[in-house]
Amino acid sequence: MAVSILIVEGNFLGAELLSSALKRCQNNFDVVGQATSFADATRKLQELRPRVTVTGMRLQEGQTSGYKLISHIREHWPRTLTVALLNDSRQEDVLEAFRCGARGVISRDQPFRVLAKCIRKVHEGEIWASSDQIGLVFESLKKSSDIFSGRVPQGALADLTPRERDVAALVIEGLRNAEIGAKLSVSEHTVRNYIMKIYDKLGVANRVQLTRQCVDLFDRSRPAAQERVGA
Repeated sequence: MAVSILIVEGNFLGAELLSSALKRCQNNFDVVGQATSFADATRKLQELRPRVTVTGMRLQEGQTSGYKLISHIREHWPRTLTVALLNDSRQEDVLEAFRCGARGVISRDQPFRVLAKCIRKVHEGEIWASSDQIGLVFESLKKSSDIFSGRVPQGALADLTPRERDVAALVIEGLRNAEIGAKLSVSEHTVRNYIMKIYDKLGVANRVQLTRQCVDLFDRSRPAAQERVGA
């Protein structure tokens, strides 16, 4: 049975090259459409109802708009499975793709045959990632389970810049990167950079750990943070 696929890439040339390669390979793929933006992709999803989407992270709306699209697909088209096409295999990128709802993750430096296998396995109901990417996921889970009994000391906040404290407080409130970026008038990419610096300075590994270990500190500093955000 042919696997119907929608290609979502940030530019037409990239979408066309990927589409042509999938049509030529011997895996019985049926590329039913291409899209280069979030808006275009949602229209094609409604019209074509593909079984799988291959989605790059940088679409015409911005550098990380692909993550938003993956979340949207999970919410509105749960029968459509998504393969996230990442620029590289950084831990935060891999984890964010899975958090948003991707069923397969592959980076652009991997061979095309691996992408074809990933699509096929995802279509068959499996979760797909390379061994290195799976290692990053398990490493993150291990760090999450190794939360120490005490809290991050109050003095640790002194290592954060005012903007980093604002970002951390909004993460703890449960806002996603896009929402934080809109609130602070910065890009999602900038927000993600801030979050990685916050993790490093506070010695935490992810949002769950940051919230568990630091919520009390940010409750105490919330008035100042809210004043800066509202400025």
